[in-house]
Amino acid sequence: MKSSFDCLEELLSNNHPIIACESPLQERHRLLVHIAAYCQKNSKNSYIWNLNESSIKELAVNVQGSLVLREFNDYQPVTKRNKEDYFQVLNFWKEYSGKGILILENIFYWIQEKTPKTTDFFLISEWMKSSLIHLIVNNEDSGKTTIILGPNADITSEMAALIPLWTQELPDTQEIIDNLSTSKILSSTYTDQDWLEIAKSSAGLYISDIISCLKDIKKTHHLENSYLENSKEIAKRMLSKKIQLLNRLYDIEFLPPPKVPLGGLELMQQSFKKFKRLLTPYAKQYNLRVPKGIMLVGPPGTGKSHSAKACSQNMGIPLIIVDWSNFRSFGNQAESKLKRLLRLADRLNQVILYFDDFDKGFAGDDDLAKRLASQLLTWMQERTSDVVVIASVNRMEWLPPELTRAGRFDYLFKVDLPNNGERHTIFKLHAARFDKRFHQGGDPWSEDEWRRILKATNRCVGAEIQTIVERAAATIFCDMTAEDTHTESELPSLELTIEALLEERRQIHPLAIREADRVESMRNKADQQALPSSPRDESKFAVGNIDIFS
Repeated sequence: MKSSFDCLEELLSNNHPIIACESPLQERHRLLVHIAAYCQKNSKNSYIWNLNESSIKELAVNVQGSLVLREFNDYQPVTKRNKEDYFQVLNFWKEYSGKGILILENIFYWIQEKTPKTTDFFLISEWMKSSLIHLIVNNEDSGKTTIILGPNADITSEMAALIPLWTQELPDTQEIIDNLSTSKILSSTYTDQDWLEIAKSSAGLYISDIISCLKDIKKTHHLENSYLENSKEIAKRMLSKKIQLLNRLYDIEFLPPPKVPLGGLELMQQSFKKFKRLLTPYAKQYNLRVPKGIMLVGPPGTGKSHSAKACSQNMGIPLIIVDWSNFRSFGNQAESKLKRLLRLADRLNQVILYFDDFDKGFAGDDDLAKRLASQLLTWMQERTSDVVVIASVNRMEWLPPELTRAGRFDYLFKVDLPNNGERHTIFKLHAARFDKRFHQGGDPWSEDEWRRILKATNRCVGAEIQTIVERAAATIFCDMTAEDTHTESELPSLELTIEALLEERRQIHPLAIREADRVESMRNKADQQALPSSPRDESKFAVGNIDIFS
């Protein structure tokens, strides 16, 4: 299988006058080393220019494989009287009689599709575009190639057809293994399975980031050679490092498959378990795939985010949590941020990509929201990876119509207010966090006591039930312990009471009651398009099972 660098070498061997290269900053040094080594191997000269240096340096690789920068005196920068003078390197390279590859950094900003509306910027931008077009015409078959290098290769549409684009993709597991096995950082005694385990824990990072993380692990933990032979421990620490780095680089929350209890929503959970089977090789033999997208629709606090975590648990694959409305805050960088995130998801392959508050990103109905939606839909339609996309929505009317038509999000589930049986389960799950009597399915209360609680919490959502239990537990703790008590003896057990729960219920105002009109509107619209997440309540606490004459 070709590596990302192999594809770049093919473009270089075809002698294109200009090549646009999109590569992250952390990979800059590795890329420069690779280009310099390629040029030396093929008897070509390689040079680099950037706006900071304003001079041209010649690139070389020494016998140790390290990058060497040499002075290049054929280029003498002119005195900078006008802004165009900063980019006279373009005219120099057009007229230069020598051959080779010139790498230009820091110029994508000036030739992007969406440019600032100032007169000065417009004039410089148009001057640079014209200069690059002249390079294409004059340097055809001249033995000179210009590489435009940057982390985001955004080129105006009229130039995109003239300039081929190379994008440095995230490495696959084999490319990671090939690089790590020759880096001399880890043990040389690893088996193929050891290398595969470490590569899988590193998937989603660039090679430079992986090597940096491994060096940091070795330095931080003062690892001996015998420790480095333990591939399972290295993979475990590498995964922890990767999670921290991905969260910071992509502004996401990356979670390994969590272990979360979920009360109710059995129909939706059954579907998630079915989707897990679609990830198997057997399903691929029948051309079966996981759904393109799953939409969770319902009022706030009903457990949509928790359901996504349950899906991750049921399917046994990691979860990426993204606040969709945050993309709007990135402005002109929003589309490139989304593109990078989708590339990450593709490389991780079997992962859940969860967009929280999906509808809020479309509240303004502006052009950016439409472009982001179009980008996401195109990716969902064309992707070949096993990424499961889940989006939570409160108000479906805010979404563009093309998002909700058939073939976009294959499954729409209504996550509704919990019924009596579900509220009973949710109460017990949260009560077990504080009261030992509820451990392992224990239940210290009678049916009549439960009916009092369930009646009082009618129209409360899961998040509100959690708050009631937590506040009741805190109140009981404060009542049973003196202020600033310090003791080494065993503390008495905390036991929740019906009265404490009812008192906390009286002090909160459930959203479904406080904003009844809005919540009912959300529920009714979800009813029209979405599947139910819960079966009919058949518990002993179901409304139909209540004896109204007792």
